[in-house]
Amino acid sequence: MSDWRRLPIPLAPARNETLTSWLRRLDLVHGLSSSTLAQHVGIQRRLRHVDAAAAALRRLAAITGYQPVGLAWALPELRVPPPAWRSLRHLAQRACPRCTARHEGGQVRRLFAHDEYLCTRHGYRVGPPDGIHDEPPLLLGARLPELGAAQHRLRRTTRRHGWTITFDATVSATRICLDLRFSAPHHPLWRRWEQRLDLLLPDGYRRSLFMAAIFPEVTALAAVIASPTRRTVTAQQRSVEYRPFLDACAHALNSRDEADALTDTIMNWANTRTARSRMEPAAIYPDTIHHHDGSPRVTEKQVLAEERIAHRFARDRRAPRAFSPVAPLPYAHRPAPAATGRPT
Repeated sequence: MSDWRRLPIPLAPARNETLTSWLRRLDLVHGLSSSTLAQHVGIQRRLRHVDAAAAALRRLAAITGYQPVGLAWALPELRVPPPAWRSLRHLAQRACPRCTARHEGGQVRRLFAHDEYLCTRHGYRVGPPDGIHDEPPLLLGARLPELGAAQHRLRRTTRRHGWTITFDATVSATRICLDLRFSAPHHPLWRRWEQRLDLLLPDGYRRSLFMAAIFPEVTALAAVIASPTRRTVTAQQRSVEYRPFLDACAHALNSRDEADALTDTIMNWANTRTARSRMEPAAIYPDTIHHHDGSPRVTEKQVLAEERIAHRFARDRRAPRAFSPVAPLPYAHRPAPAATGRPT
């Protein structure tokens, strides 16, 4: 490694920062054009093989002076063996600006776990990003204190049941809340969500802010759905069997409404739930296309879909239907294979 010259300004990578983000910051502080260092040390944009990751790790350790173990801990793409990619979101996101304030060289982009929606220390939302916007995280914790409690609740669910079960439960809970928002305008939850939407969306629809408005209820429902005693509920069960589940959902949502809206929505969800229907992430970061600056690439179809949703929201303040093919949930998901033996 004596052929590799040490950089005069070695910047430490942030936790779970993407390799593109770190190299871009190194280029910037050294006055280099984009991708200069990556080309210099022969790093491809996607390190698909263990050997390529190991070689890149050795070269980067040589030019920065950092220990390989430290770089691998901070940069998931350099880990050997590779990380469990499905446990991380497939899109690189801007990190909390307070958490990364000491990291020079521009914006830090990192990979978040599926249960990370809010930086509870500083109050910045780091949940799934908007479909078409690439903007810094918004400071929402002080405006909606219930978001912090919801984030802690979701992390407890993950610790108790594992990320795969929690991911599936969060998808299910989001579907239920979206259907309630779309079809139950007289339900007490509608008024609660309307107050948050008035606060967060005075100028029109934004997906991440809409999801923030329903996030407390999503996490409360997810905790119920993830419970082993509730996880297998189906609409074919007798009413005496699924009534405790419905009562638990109503309690989690802090709803005393006895109308059929909540029951119907949850049982419509149960009708589609079978033993093979657990949802898993549909994409992983190494297979996702990003721009040279590290931002996710957005297709024209995605832009048009988000614009249609915004027009609909301006018209009736409703959410898109949960199962609409042009209005996907804020995280790519698909039914898991019938038998995979995946750990939870």
